Amino acid sequence: MSSRILIADDEKSVRQLLELVLTKEGYEVKIVQNGDELVRAAQEQVPDLVIVDLMMPMMDGYEAIRQLRNDTRTAHLPMIILTAKSAPDDLVIGFETGADDYITKPFNIPELQARIKGLLRRAAAKPVRSPLTGLPGNVLLTEEIRYRLKNAGQFALLYIDLDNFKAFNDTYGPARGDRVIRLVAELLIDIVEEHGTGTDFIGHIGGDDFAILTNPEMAITLSKQLITTFDQRVRSLYDPHDLERGYLLGVDRQGVPRRFPIISVSIGIVTNLQRRFQDYEEVGQVAAEMKTFAKQQPGSTYAIDGRVGGSISGGDRRGTRMAGVLLVSADHDLCGWLSRSLHDTGYRTFEVPGILEAHVLLARELDLSLIVIDATLGDGVKELIRSVEQSQRVVPVIVLSQSAADEVSSEANKSLQFLRRPFEMAQFLERVGFVISNTHRA
Repeated sequence: MSSRILIADDEKSVRQLLELVLTKEGYEVKIVQNGDELVRAAQEQVPDLVIVDLMMPMMDGYEAIRQLRNDTRTAHLPMIILTAKSAPDDLVIGFETGADDYITKPFNIPELQARIKGLLRRAAAKPVRSPLTGLPGNVLLTEEIRYRLKNAGQFALLYIDLDNFKAFNDTYGPARGDRVIRLVAELLIDIVEEHGTGTDFIGHIGGDDFAILTNPEMAITLSKQLITTFDQRVRSLYDPHDLERGYLLGVDRQGVPRRFPIISVSIGIVTNLQRRFQDYEEVGQVAAEMKTFAKQQPGSTYAIDGRVGGSISGGDRRGTRMAGVLLVSADHDLCGWLSRSLHDTGYRTFEVPGILEAHVLLARELDLSLIVIDATLGDGVKELIRSVEQSQRVVPVIVLSQSAADEVSSEANKSLQFLRRPFEMAQFLERVGFVISNTHRA
């Protein structure tokens, strides 16, 4: 496939000459007459190279280059200045704006062809750094993961993704969207510098996806610091009325109107403390799975692979799926308290307010490791327990009881346990970890 070259010049004779020469060389050429047309044409169909005259009406070449460099879709493009101005100051401004090379008028055709070929050849090489953030890209991240796997050291990969970013970008435009991306990059650099280990690696995978490679014991600290600072700083990029309302109005990918909450961050974390990885692709796959789990929760959050009972190194997980806990209670405050603590210790949770809803959810055959039932729901609790006992799956149950009268055990379900209210969260989490681990070993 031939390379596409976009040319902007207000002189008709120059445009015709360039089109004739470059088309003959096998390039696909598009011609525009000013900087404004150049920017719009580049955004509509991204070319492989841009040739831009500095002195043009409506928008000069300096401003056109600046706008193209500030747009993630065109920031990487090689750009050649074509100008009659050869004074050093003019060229310095052009290069500072973002040009890669220059040709003075009248130009030498063979020289121009050689410069175009050189820039296209260099652009064809895989980029190793993000043009927007300056952070190492996916190529260097892959090499760093391979290096750490080869040296058999302990590491954690944090896969970082933004929630509701597309709605923000669609509402405010790519320029402000780029400010969000740069904000994440700046925060990662600051957080790693302040709390990192000195050997941490920050990568910009692409778009709104980032990564950190660090020591396992630092994974939670870095995640919490990023969540806290991002949630504070991103609000400054919203218009006041949208911020006050708390959401943006837009349409989802299926064209359905929706309310999109304030941008949040989801982090999937994977470590090699409890398992061996065959290659970097497996590391990335598990991290992506954890990120998906994190995105199921509202707001900024993180999910960690292989954590049981709040300890990174504890528990028997068998595989890479994060333990799912079903909370059945009409007490909204209780559910929120338990869900937040379970989530902070590496579980994903499902919450339903009643017995009927629990039956409906269980019929969907979710991947559950534990069911927690509030005894205050009445007689339906025993019915739900019997239903779990009679199912083909072995799912342990913890009943949150208020008195000894609630604690009518079932011999058919050896995994049925009771926890008397009120209880401390540490006591609850310890019981959860114990029940799940024993069930896995059974």
